[in-house]
Amino acid sequence: MTNGNSATQLHMARALDGLPTLVVPDGYALRTLTAGDAAAWAALLDRNAELDSWTVERAAPYFAPGSTMVLEASFFVTRAGEPVATAQLHLHPDDSYAPSPELGWVAASPEHQGHGLGYVVCLAVLHQAAAAGHDRIFLKTDDNRLPAIATYLRLGFEPWMVDPTAPERWRAIQQILGNRQDREGRAG
Repeated sequence: MTNGNSATQLHMARALDGLPTLVVPDGYALRTLTAGDAAAWAALLDRNAELDSWTVERAAPYFAPGSTMVLEASFFVTRAGEPVATAQLHLHPDDSYAPSPELGWVAASPEHQGHGLGYVVCLAVLHQAAAAGHDRIFLKTDDNRLPAIATYLRLGFEPWMVDPTAPERWRAIQQILGNRQDREGRAG
């Protein structure tokens, strides 16, 4: 999913075999999106503040009949009924990505970041994609979304070199993430 940045987004891909078991943390619940969730979804993406500005009007096409977003394979993690994290499955039936689906618009409310909810909601989408018979999935992300990239790597995604700038950008990201892990290891 593009977020309006002019730079080409980084791509990652993963085979859908060998998925980890899905475990929702205590105090949270997981549910699929419904046609009536456009306002809640837009509000969550807007609160996240990493994926541009969102309104109900911007979100509406994703919830409209014929959308490539598969509601029954797209999820909210909720806390006391309030959506606090989300991820969606998007189909690409007739473009250069076909037949692989896309994991898209992954976001968590700032108050709930750091609890592994992005991992949970993404893994739920991966399980649904595998259950639907897909054997591979991809995603697009931005270079500055380092916590999200770390989550995608933990989920088994690997860099997919779609454009000529990707190898150098991935080297820089892996160096930053490696330095963070080194510091965290020493601090623990």
